[in-house]
Amino acid sequence: MSMGAHMKIFFILAFFGIKSLSAADFHSPRSVALGGAGHAGPLLNDSLYLNPTFASFYPVVGLATNYLWFNGEDNQSGRLYNLSVQDGRTPLFQAGVGYTVREDGALLHLGASKKIVQQLGVGISGKIFFPPQGDQEDAFDLVFSMLGVPQHWVQIGFVIDNLIESETSRARGLLREYILGTKFNLVNILLLYVDPHFIPHAPSGKTFGYEMGIEIAPFSDLFLRMGAFKNSKVPHLGVYGRGFGWGIGWVAPKISIEYGMSRVLGTFNGLPTSTAHTFGGTLYF
Repeated sequence: MSMGAHMKIFFILAFFGIKSLSAADFHSPRSVALGGAGHAGPLLNDSLYLNPTFASFYPVVGLATNYLWFNGEDNQSGRLYNLSVQDGRTPLFQAGVGYTVREDGALLHLGASKKIVQQLGVGISGKIFFPPQGDQEDAFDLVFSMLGVPQHWVQIGFVIDNLIESETSRARGLLREYILGTKFNLVNILLLYVDPHFIPHAPSGKTFGYEMGIEIAPFSDLFLRMGAFKNSKVPHLGVYGRGFGWGIGWVAPKISIEYGMSRVLGTFNGLPTSTAHTFGGTLYF
């Protein structure tokens, strides 16, 4: 059987046979547009939240800021702010820090990674969730990640999110999650992402689901994106649900500007339909 036939079979199985969950704590405009996918190929500072190991495969320093607002039925609305810095150029190890303010609290992420060999790396990050003042105690958890590049056209990532999953973590929605991220680069103009997930203690017993996305580059500096998710964590709402996204990005020397839109069609706890818009920019060198 040819390579093309194998690829067709894989994508049919991936798109129609996989059901999973995702628990990323923050989605940039690019992640929003891809439906939360990208654990095997984050862009710039996204690796802090999707796969800390990727910082070792992208030797740049990035300073990023993001803003999101959402609204829906029953006067549902809110905002999100995010700032981060990541250094992928230091020789000893690569690291970053990000701070996110959401409607349900704030999150601090600290990540570090290192290549084991040229095509394989590992990473670890810590997170602290700060609930609103006067609410429950702070929650702390860890993330373990790996990234492999077996061929130039495929990348594979493995992430264990919320490794500790203490009672305090569970109370703040930080559930342990096993994520397999895949990225396929087809002739450098079409990028495919399929990220199946498994969460043992997912709400409503829905432990499997997916995040998937397509990224098209009609020009070397312009990216068009779309994606979908099912039984996945919606970071700005702090709940699990299903929906889709789309967006656009412009990546020039030393600057990246992104826009993403997410439409949440349903959630496990019955929140109404809502729409989120997010803008972001990154300076890198």
